[in-house]
Amino acid sequence: MAESKKTKPKTLSKSSLMKGFQCEKYLWLSINQPEAAADTDAATQMQFDEGNEVGELARKHAGVGVLIQADYWDYKKAHDLTEKALADGETLIFEASFLNNGIFARVDILKKDKKGWHLIEVKKASEVKEQYYQDAAIQSIVIESTGLNLASISIRHINTEVTYPDLKNIFGTVDITKEVRAMQASVNKNIKTLLKVALATKLPEKEIGPYCSDPYGCPFKSTCWKNIPKKSIFALPGVRGKKVWELYNAGKIKITDLDPKDFKNNTKRAIEVTKSNKLFVDKSQIKSELATWKFPLYFFDFETINPAIPRYEGTHPYGKIPFQFSCYILESARSSKLKHFEYLHTEASDPRAGIIKAMLDGLGAKGSIVSYNKVFEIGVIKKLAEQDKKNRKALLALVERFVDPLPLFRSAVYHPEFYGSFSIKEVAPALIGEKLNYKNLTIGDGSTTQAFAELILRGKIDPKAKNQVVEDMLAYCRQDTMAMVELFRWLQHHS
Repeated sequence: MAESKKTKPKTLSKSSLMKGFQCEKYLWLSINQPEAAADTDAATQMQFDEGNEVGELARKHAGVGVLIQADYWDYKKAHDLTEKALADGETLIFEASFLNNGIFARVDILKKDKKGWHLIEVKKASEVKEQYYQDAAIQSIVIESTGLNLASISIRHINTEVTYPDLKNIFGTVDITKEVRAMQASVNKNIKTLLKVALATKLPEKEIGPYCSDPYGCPFKSTCWKNIPKKSIFALPGVRGKKVWELYNAGKIKITDLDPKDFKNNTKRAIEVTKSNKLFVDKSQIKSELATWKFPLYFFDFETINPAIPRYEGTHPYGKIPFQFSCYILESARSSKLKHFEYLHTEASDPRAGIIKAMLDGLGAKGSIVSYNKVFEIGVIKKLAEQDKKNRKALLALVERFVDPLPLFRSAVYHPEFYGSFSIKEVAPALIGEKLNYKNLTIGDGSTTQAFAELILRGKIDPKAKNQVVEDMLAYCRQDTMAMVELFRWLQHHS
C-alpha cells in the first residue's frame, strides 16, 4: 500500500476539498504523489484559460471593484489583502480570499448592498451543475467562519441565448442560497473527514467507481485502474452507468466473464466476438448500404472551435465555428487515384467566409459526401447557412448529399479491438492496421487541434512554432479523411 512521509499541507484549498468530495484517493494522491498525475495537455490548458477569460469578463460586467492579487499558493497574503479591503469599506471585491481552520477559499465576486454580502461564483458552464452546490457550500462555510455573514449565494453562468456582438446579457445568475444552506452541515462534516484524509500516511482504501470520471476526469485514473484489463466490461458497447458498476461489483470484470445470452444487440455481439476472437461482418447489409452512395465520393471532415465567449458576428456562446476541413475525392468504384483539397484558417480573424468558399468550390454539385457521424458536419453547415444568406441555398444543398458509415459499422461490423467504441480512432486501426493509428501523429485528437486553433485564431500562437503547428494540424485532419477512404475500401472488400 502506498505510504507517504512528506510534510503534510497546513491548509487545504477549496479545490483540494472538491477533489476529496469526488474521491478520497484523488485528494490523497494529489497531495502525496502529484507526480503520478497525467500531464496537463493542450486541450485541458485551453479549458483552464477559457475559464479565466470568463472570470475576467464577469468582473467587467460586475462593475468597478478591488481585485485581490496574490500568487495562487500564497493563501495568507490573499487573506490579508481581503481583510484590508473589507476594513477599507470596499463593497465589490474580486477573488476575495478567506483562510480559517485550515481551509482556504477564494470567491470570484463578493458584493455588498443594503441586504448584506452576496457570494457570486462564476462558472463557464451554461447551467448550474450539481457539483456547484458543494463548491459554494465550502466557500460559504469558510467565509462565514471568519465572521462575515452572507445574505445570498449565487452561481453566475454563461447565457447561450445571446448573439455577438450584443453580449450585455451573456451571464445568467441563479440564486442557490436555499440549497446551499440545506447542505452546509453535511458538507462541514465531510470537510472534517477530508482533513484527516489529507493528514493520513497511507493511501485510503477505496474501490474504483463512477466517481473516477464524475463529475470530472481524474488524472490519477491510471494508478487505480492499472489492474483493469483492456478487454473489460468497461469496453462493452451499450453497457454504461449503473449497469456496468453492477457487473463490476458482482466480480464480473473481464468480457470473457459474461454470458452473451444475458445481453442484447451490440452488447451481445461484442461479447461473442471477444470470446471467439473472430470478426463479425454482415456483408449483405454493407452491400445494400454502399449501393446508395453516389460517385464521386467526397470523404469530408470538419474541425471546429466552440468558444464560451463568442467573438464573430451572429454567433452564440459555445456555437461550433469551423476553421478547418480535409476532403479526399474518389471518382469511381474502380478508381485507385485520389484527389485531395483542404482548408485551414491560419489568420487571426473569422474563419467562416474562407471555409465556406473553399468548401463550395471543392465539393461540386453531385456525388455523396461521406462523413463519419454526419450529424456533426450537417449541424455545422446548417448553422453556417443561417449566418450566410448569400450562400444559404448552396450550403443547404450540400446537406442532402451526406452519407454516414458510422451506423453501418455499428450494425454490421464488430472487431475485438473496437473495445466497445465505434469511434473512427478505434475502428480504423483495428480494421486497417497501424498505418492509421492516431498515436503516430504529433497531434492525435480533435481537442488538441482545437486548442491550437484557438491560439492561431486569436493571434496568440508563437510565430516560431506556427508553421510546424499548422503542418501537424493539416496532418491530423488528413488522417481522419484518409481513414474514411480506407474504411470505405475495407467495406467494399467485405460486401
